[in-house]
Amino acid sequence: MIKSILKHAAAVLLGILILDVFCVWYYNPAPYQRPEVRSTDKIRRPNAWTSQAKEGVGVHIMDENGYNNPPDTYGDGISVLMMGSSHTEAFNVPTDDNASRRLEAMLRADGRTGRVYNIGVSSHTFPHNAANLPRALERFRPADYVVIETDNLMFRWRLVNNAMADSLRWLGLHASPLPEYLTDRPLLKQLYRQYWALKYRTDGIDEDDDGAAEPQDGDVVFSEDLIDRYQSSMTEWFRLLNGQAADAGVRLIIYYHPWVDLHMDGTMTFGTNDQCLAAFRQACADAGVIFIDMTEEFRRAYEEDHIVPKGFANTALGTGHLNREGHRLVAEAIYRAIREAEGGAA
Repeated sequence: MIKSILKHAAAVLLGILILDVFCVWYYNPAPYQRPEVRSTDKIRRPNAWTSQAKEGVGVHIMDENGYNNPPDTYGDGISVLMMGSSHTEAFNVPTDDNASRRLEAMLRADGRTGRVYNIGVSSHTFPHNAANLPRALERFRPADYVVIETDNLMFRWRLVNNAMADSLRWLGLHASPLPEYLTDRPLLKQLYRQYWALKYRTDGIDEDDDGAAEPQDGDVVFSEDLIDRYQSSMTEWFRLLNGQAADAGVRLIIYYHPWVDLHMDGTMTFGTNDQCLAAFRQACADAGVIFIDMTEEFRRAYEEDHIVPKGFANTALGTGHLNREGHRLVAEAIYRAIREAEGGAA
């Protein structure tokens, strides 16, 4: 009897060990913690190893500040600061394939010194990055540009007002109530994630996973009065942000990448509302902000080269985060915008 119990216990322990080793590769993100300075609402554990293969494949080591950057091998300071959500954080692709690294390689090929430094963190939407902008500029002191990503053009009035007043609540850390020595185990991380999904009905997707956001309704028609109010509010907001960037001696770039919908008949559509896009673009122009719209870049890449900028072979094409090609297209668009801003050929 005792022998049988020991055999069963050994089999259970062996199974747990095998699953734990598997989860080291499959889903083992570095845990969050609060930063000393609120450049972002949270960071990953500095110098921690992280990996995931549930959407794309990525293995990374966080830098000394808790962000997804390789070691500083240049020592030239920061030229471009990249702010954004999990799309910018880019855990879904190898480090050298994300937009920040690709942009840095293109700028260095032109002889520019300085790093392209990525402080993208999951769940940091445009309003959160906008609210944190002055502190991020003070903390990292880029020499030339700050780039903020958004995959949304529609913002609630209260969210905009709170972002402008820097009164947004801190984003949650989603900390487990279990002791750290347990929650550091890859298998327990995955089990807790599934528990969270069942409790809050998130279908197994992290609540703060930007790539899981619902597509915007590009077919909604707004009244002219509402669009005029929206544009006026965006212009006021962007002037504030551009002034903060100017005070730090850098140019502000905002880029928008739309939700992608790949249909069974092979066509691709986007969740871009044309009225909001036009108002957003004009507000940027009126505020002196460089604006990049990736909608036509994505459309052209698909129609001419059959490139789908989002989704992965282990999930679904067109769904979720930017893939390698999406990051390449973003990097090339930012590079062209910088060249045009500096009077060079696009």
